Amino acid sequence: MSSPYPLRTEHLILRPLREQDIDVILAYRNDPEVAALQDWDLPVSRERVERHVAAQTGWVDVFPGEPRQIGIELDGELIGDLYVRLDEHGGVAEIGFTLRTEFQGRGFAYEAASAVVADLIERLGCHRIFGQLSPENVRSAKLLERLGMHVESLAPKSYWCRGAWDDNLVYAMSDGEWRTRPASM
Repeated sequence: MSSPYPLRTEHLILRPLREQDIDVILAYRNDPEVAALQDWDLPVSRERVERHVAAQTGWVDVFPGEPRQIGIELDGELIGDLYVRLDEHGGVAEIGFTLRTEFQGRGFAYEAASAVVADLIERLGCHRIFGQLSPENVRSAKLLERLGMHVESLAPKSYWCRGAWDDNLVYAMSDGEWRTRPASM
């Protein structure tokens, strides 16, 4: 089975991160508006981004047990990234997404996430997809719902983030739910 990556959608190219992405990633990871509901500590150092990009450069596919940070490119410009972690058995995947402020609210995160979810389910045979977030992250929750996910659990004060305990909300769906979701999603 050949890899679809870089994966092309209607508007985007989903691809491995590159060394030339470092400055863009550093800027949006340190943007207070972008970082507000994410789990990384601020400030994000250049060294940390360089190490992360080096670890995520050159992969050719999504493999069980190997987390991927997938660059989201629009018209030759990196606009964000999508996290995918397929468990070691290949049956369960976690997704997450980060977009630069100026590209949020335009459907790009949905376009990228739906393409990756379709690949995980249809090509790789994944049977369950989930995402974790703070209940305060309403926009991401709406995106997960648009993908066809539903609230699976809420664990109060169970996630340590930036020196405080936060609630952890889990959205999930099965492959069957993905395949039978309404066409309008």
